[in-house]
Amino acid sequence: MSKNITPALIRAIIVFTLSLVISGTVIAVSYVYMEDIEGDKDKAVRDMRKWQRKINSSVENNQIIEQFESNFLKLVNQGVVGAEDRLTWFETIQRTAKQRGMPSVKYGVSIQKLLDESNLKAEYAGIDVFKSVMSIDVEIAHEGDLFVLINELQRTNGLFAIDSCKIEKNRRLIADTEKTMSAICDLGWYTFKGSNAK
Repeated sequence: MSKNITPALIRAIIVFTLSLVISGTVIAVSYVYMEDIEGDKDKAVRDMRKWQRKINSSVENNQIIEQFESNFLKLVNQGVVGAEDRLTWFETIQRTAKQRGMPSVKYGVSIQKLLDESNLKAEYAGIDVFKSVMSIDVEIAHEGDLFVLINELQRTNGLFAIDSCKIEKNRRLIADTEKTMSAICDLGWYTFKGSNAK
């Protein structure tokens, strides 16, 4: 049996064994490498999906901004967002009273106050709503004078609601003209600001 084992056979067995070991090592390393590549690929796919979601969200947010930007700028230009335009309100009252021949016009605006958050809906969180009350006491010939005054104020910068309005007969003679009514009204003027814009 030992005669059949020649040095050439021994060399062949050693080479074969080394080839098996090297091949096994290469296969094992390749398997580990492939697992790493698969892991990197899965991570890349997850990252890609995450970025796709961010991009989609960004596109959607931009569309929302574009959709509401013009309305927001309109509110800013109308004086609803930001500072009050009291001077324009007063000038409008004076001009209308002069045009309509109202001899007695008294008006004033209270200090602007922040409305209680509990009175606002949850979707308006982060927005501070301020209110100023304008009091108007004017003598008029008829109800139409008051309607004209209110309509002229609606054309000015700002947003208001009529809190109260009381019209009474007044038989007093003023400048040789009998004015039959006086009106006393309170208007609530509203402005909006971001919570950090106090």
